[in-house]
Amino acid sequence: MRTSIMSQMQRSFSIELPKLVPLQLPSRMETHLWYVVPDEVKSTSLLKHYSQLLSPPENDKVLQMRGDKLQKNALLARTLVRTTIARYQTNNGVDPQTLMFKKNMYGKPEVDRQNYKNCSDPPLHFNISHTDSLVACGVTVHVPVGIDLEDKDRKIKHDVLTLAERFYSTDEVTFLSTIPDPEVQRKEFIKLWTLKEAYVKALGKGFSAAPFNTFTIQSKGGTNGGYNLCEEETKKCNRDWKFGLLELADSHYAAICIEDDQASEGDPMRTWSSGDGAKEDVYQYGVILLQTITGK
Repeated sequence: MRTSIMSQMQRSFSIELPKLVPLQLPSRMETHLWYVVPDEVKSTSLLKHYSQLLSPPENDKVLQMRGDKLQKNALLARTLVRTTIARYQTNNGVDPQTLMFKKNMYGKPEVDRQNYKNCSDPPLHFNISHTDSLVACGVTVHVPVGIDLEDKDRKIKHDVLTLAERFYSTDEVTFLSTIPDPEVQRKEFIKLWTLKEAYVKALGKGFSAAPFNTFTIQSKGGTNGGYNLCEEETKKCNRDWKFGLLELADSHYAAICIEDDQASEGDPMRTWSSGDGAKEDVYQYGVILLQTITGK
């Protein structure tokens, strides 16, 4: 019988992991976005380190995945969440292994703050997304966040407009129908999907609470990358949500949606690179602080 690589990692193994470097919490209306490229994590010993960080139930779920690739991606996704959250909690003595999570009434994961009564930091919100070749985690304080990743080269088997008529709002279908170039149309379809998925995940109530055809993601005229959220039935725009869309690792669209609890008009989200300084931990934990997204 073939033994998977993750099963081999469950054998008795003990090693002291390097400590995470503490990071300053995101400011209000700011999202920190982290990512890991699974194909770049090739060290078996490093993957063994990661498996030590997970809880027994998490490791069990990893082993339930079929095939080494899916198991590896699941391991990296859970490791990314733990190491990312722990970076903001290290001043309070929290390490990735001790973090505990719970789910809200709709199933969205969140940090279980009841286990950290001495923690004076404001509540952290996080969301994770992954494809076969990329895993990302977004972190905010105070406000909910949703992120989604889609491969830029994702193939669409069926006619784009036929799919749009099935899933998207009438205004979005109209927008796509005005694009004569099939390749541009395909990319715009994927961008809309990514933005809509990020909103549903930020809402935290599941797809049934916000079907894609009940709201419109509308590009703000005269802005660079700004988007409005409008209700399909009333055509009224809801300014309580802000969006950002960027290209990640030269291969993916990444959408970020956060709730603007101050309902500020302001500028659309702007992105700026964190620089090379955050890359020093890539060989320890396989994650990089890629960009900071701000609504200010």
